[in-house]
Amino acid sequence: MAVLDKGIWHPNKEEYDLSSVDNFQPAEIAEANRFHLYMSLACPFAHRPYLVINYLGLQDAITISSVASERFEEGWLFDAEYPDPINGLNSFVALHQKANPRYSGKATVPVLWDKQEQTIVCNDSASLAMDFATNWLPLAKNQVELVPAAIKNDIIEMNSWLHNNVNRKVYHVGFALDQTSYDAASEILFDALDQLDRRLAKSRYLHGDSITLSDLFLLPTLVRFEAVYEMHFKANKKPLTAFENLYQYMLDFMAMPVFRETIDIDYMKRHYYISHNHINPMGIVPAGPEISW
Repeated sequence: MAVLDKGIWHPNKEEYDLSSVDNFQPAEIAEANRFHLYMSLACPFAHRPYLVINYLGLQDAITISSVASERFEEGWLFDAEYPDPINGLNSFVALHQKANPRYSGKATVPVLWDKQEQTIVCNDSASLAMDFATNWLPLAKNQVELVPAAIKNDIIEMNSWLHNNVNRKVYHVGFALDQTSYDAASEILFDALDQLDRRLAKSRYLHGDSITLSDLFLLPTLVRFEAVYEMHFKANKKPLTAFENLYQYMLDFMAMPVFRETIDIDYMKRHYYISHNHINPMGIVPAGPEISW
C-alpha cells in the first residue's frame, strides 16, 4: 500500500514548521483508521491539517491528539491531561525514536503516525493539509472541495505567499535578535496584513465566496494574534482590529462551531509564555487580553 512519501519526513526542522507548500505529491491511497495525527493546540502550523480534518468531517477516518501545552528544551511532552493515546509514550522525542532508533534532533509537530507500520510518514503541515483536503475527500462526511481544480494553482500560490509573509513572518518578528531584523520582519508582516485587508474588502473569502485551503492557512495566525503575537512577539505596529475587513473575516469563522472548537486560547497562552523563556524568562502568563469572540 502506498502512503505519504517518507521522504517528506524532516525530523531536524526548526521548532515551528517551515515547510514548503509547492512540491507535494499526495498519497495514492487514503485508509480509514490507519493513521493518527499528533499535533499541538498551540502550533499554528499543526492547526492547518487539524482544521481540514474538522471542517471536512474526517475525525472518524483519522484520529487526533495534542501534546501537552508546555514545550521544553527536550521538546514536546505528553502528560495526564494530554497523553499519548496510541503509543503510551511520555515525550515526543520518544515517538520519533520509536520510528527511527537512530533519531536525534528536534521533534516537531504535526506528525502523521502510521499505526500499522508503527512509523512516522509525514511531519510537513502544508503537505498534510493538502493531502487531507484532496486525497482524503472521499472519506469525508462534509465533502467540500477546499482545492477546486480550476483554482488549484492560485491556492498553491496564495498558500506559499501566506506561509512566507504571514504564518512564518510573525515568528521572524517574535524571534528577532536585533532591532534591524525586527523592523524588517514587522514591515513585511504588516504590509501583508494590509494587502489581505484590501483583498477581503472585495470578497468574503480569499478566493471568492467559498472557503478554500488558503483560508485555513491564514486563520491559524489570525486567531493567535490578539492573545499572543501582539504582546509576546511584539507584533503590535497596528492591532488586528485595525484591519476591519480582515478582523470581520476572522469573526465570521469564529461564529462557525466547526472552526471555533479547534481553538484553545488558554492552552496557547500557556505554551507560548511558559515555553519561550528566551522571550519571557520569568514564565509569567498574562491575565489578558479578554478575547471578544
